[in-house]
Amino acid sequence: MRYLWIALLAPLAAADDLARLSFFAGCWEAKAGGTSIQEQWTRPEGGTMLGLGRTIKDGKTVFSEFLRIEERKGRLVYIAHVGTQDATPFPLKSLTENEVVFENPSHDYPQRILYRKDGASLFARIEGSVKGKPRHEDYPYTRVRCEP
Repeated sequence: MRYLWIALLAPLAAADDLARLSFFAGCWEAKAGGTSIQEQWTRPEGGTMLGLGRTIKDGKTVFSEFLRIEERKGRLVYIAHVGTQDATPFPLKSLTENEVVFENPSHDYPQRILYRKDGASLFARIEGSVKGKPRHEDYPYTRVRCEP
């Protein structure tokens, strides 16, 4: 009977966890030189958050991705669909009031995705290793107005 209650309550726990991610809903941008890295996230609703990202360099899109965070079997999963590659799942590793970490150790790179509320800003990081060498990329985002 105990396991039945756990199975019934798991989706509720995931829904509560998803609601805790509302800190990064909205539009974000990081600029460096002639490069603009943008992410836009919907608010958590209906069991999902949807996101999209693009990098614009010298007036041209050089990278794009479609993102989704959803509940799967009572656990949050970050799903990244980059370019023409198959979608890659990153299950939730940890969640605090201001930070969430998703991890997929079997993915080539990155293996971890982190978002952290930093005052009115958003800090994002992808990290892992490439050919056994540690690597990470940081994205210090500033909230920007969402344009139609």
